[in-house]
Amino acid sequence: MNLIKKLSLLTALVAVMFAFNACEEDTVTPTVDTPSAPIALEATSINSTTVHIKWKDASDINKTMVTDYTVTYYPSNTNATDAPTLSATESGVAFPIPDLDSTREYTFEVVTNYDNGESSTASMIKWAPALRFEKVAAQTIKLYTSNVIGKGSGIKLETFESVDGIYIPEVLTTDNISKWNLGIYTSKAMDTLMFGSASVLNYKNASTATESAEVSDAVPGTSLNDVFDSQALDNKNYSQDRHLLTNTTSSVVVYVRTTNAANEVHYAKVFLKNVNGSFIQGQSGDTYVEVEISYQLNAGFPYAKK
Repeated sequence: MNLIKKLSLLTALVAVMFAFNACEEDTVTPTVDTPSAPIALEATSINSTTVHIKWKDASDINKTMVTDYTVTYYPSNTNATDAPTLSATESGVAFPIPDLDSTREYTFEVVTNYDNGESSTASMIKWAPALRFEKVAAQTIKLYTSNVIGKGSGIKLETFESVDGIYIPEVLTTDNISKWNLGIYTSKAMDTLMFGSASVLNYKNASTATESAEVSDAVPGTSLNDVFDSQALDNKNYSQDRHLLTNTTSSVVVYVRTTNAANEVHYAKVFLKNVNGSFIQGQSGDTYVEVEISYQLNAGFPYAKK
């Protein structure tokens, strides 16, 4: 083999080795798509054993890759080891967690899962169930307008029912206004409607309501189930106050805080039902506002913590 052929062969060999090395250096580890954690996680208490939560997808989520969401829940003073899990198929809708203990606060975690086997980190919220009262003694809860004689316009949120051994709301007349927590007031002309702390309603002896509740926001909602929260209810601003509802044309949910004689703090939500643009229902001489109540019987449980 002459020198020229040897040089050509050597050059070709060097070129092949260079190309091989270049390929090795240019190799890039493929990117693995990992979902971001759910956002806007919220909760609401449905009854003493059930909580609903809901969340949204992060803006960078590839919805075509989402297989499901894993919901894990456990009492907040324990850890997640062997905690029960549930599978949810979509975001943005209420997801129920049943069979909870009414005396405990729970931690709820939500994870997004992709079809490539990757999962997000968990979003987390703490929440507690609450008693739900839509009826008492098989009757809807009615607060009667101020011109109705002999029927109650005020609520005591926690009355021990000795027959059944449970706590229930009680509707009271102005003769027992000292026991009221909340109530409604209407003018004689029925052109004013107020709901709020018993102590600031326009009744004689209203100031004697020693356990008058404090109120915060009144938010629109077609039911108690509509109103979700992401932050602890004790973060809201409460005061002895009243909401003027005269010109409000939709149902509302009012946030409530009570402090009893033992200095125990309880939280509640009260739903005031609006029908066809009016809170006041019934016939002349027997008019009322219908309410539903979500009440946290456990002292110091502010529903949610985050």
